[in-house]
Amino acid sequence: MSFGFDQTGRNSVDKSPIRVLIVDDYEPWRRFCLTALQKQPELEVIGEVSDGLEAVQQAEELQPDLILLDIGLPTLNGIESARRIRKVSPASRILFLSENRSADIAEEALKTGASGYVVKSDAGSELPRAVNAVLEGKRFVSASLSQQVVATSNAGASGSRQRTEHNPYMRFGRSALFSEFLASINKATSADFGSVQLFDSTNRVLRIVAYHGFGSEFLDYFNTVSDSKECVCGSAMNGRSRIVVTDVATDPVFSDESRGVLLRANVRSVQSTPLIDPLGKLVGMVSTHCTRPGSPMPDVLGYVDNLSASFLAKLEA
Repeated sequence: MSFGFDQTGRNSVDKSPIRVLIVDDYEPWRRFCLTALQKQPELEVIGEVSDGLEAVQQAEELQPDLILLDIGLPTLNGIESARRIRKVSPASRILFLSENRSADIAEEALKTGASGYVVKSDAGSELPRAVNAVLEGKRFVSASLSQQVVATSNAGASGSRQRTEHNPYMRFGRSALFSEFLASINKATSADFGSVQLFDSTNRVLRIVAYHGFGSEFLDYFNTVSDSKECVCGSAMNGRSRIVVTDVATDPVFSDESRGVLLRANVRSVQSTPLIDPLGKLVGMVSTHCTRPGSPMPDVLGYVDNLSASFLAKLEA
């Protein structure tokens, strides 16, 4: 197996090896990649990880030149890992290696800023060319998928604006207003922690866009929440109505896993209020959390409703 690429960028000057991080939860596949890459002196494998969250942490620490990234990873899937890696290691080039042959999945993966997507069953013949292309700053997609991805992109272009308009997360996700809104909610309710999530209607999940007081375990676990997740915001999303829990330690709304995450974050009471636009569509969720059981008091919920209504009007203006 020969890669045969011309080194570019920093390597054309200092001739240092191109540093590679391999991310896959299947050990034999990591061995395959390692064996293939070790045949080229220009490439140096500096790490192997099997977990999506660990991939983000290692990318931030090691700042690799190239990351070979699977999609089906524990803790954090590869697409979400790639989004986070782009923030903590923006110079790293990402090449997805996945068993998934869906053109939609490949397109979503490439939208993270990744440079390529290789179907694992094609990797024996395509991996050298893919690595070469990516390191030259080009885009590479497996031949078995390339036409489908192009077709999906062309078909999606005409409808992308409409999809964005109907997806609150895509439409408002970068707004700075959410931090201000959360600060006003926390102050009015005397909450110790808080979070605002937006509804990603494409994937039918809530995604955190602003938070206060939480550590990494909470943020990783609740970063995306579906209506089937056994927690307060999942139940509130499912029923489109506010959920109040006065004692996290005993309320049956939680799974043992989500309860443990909250208790370790020192959360004992919580409320989640859906943000509903004038047309009755779910925009997101605002949640407040307290270190003491018994909160929030009923009079506090009126502040949440009033501030939420004002915020939605400002957001849509």
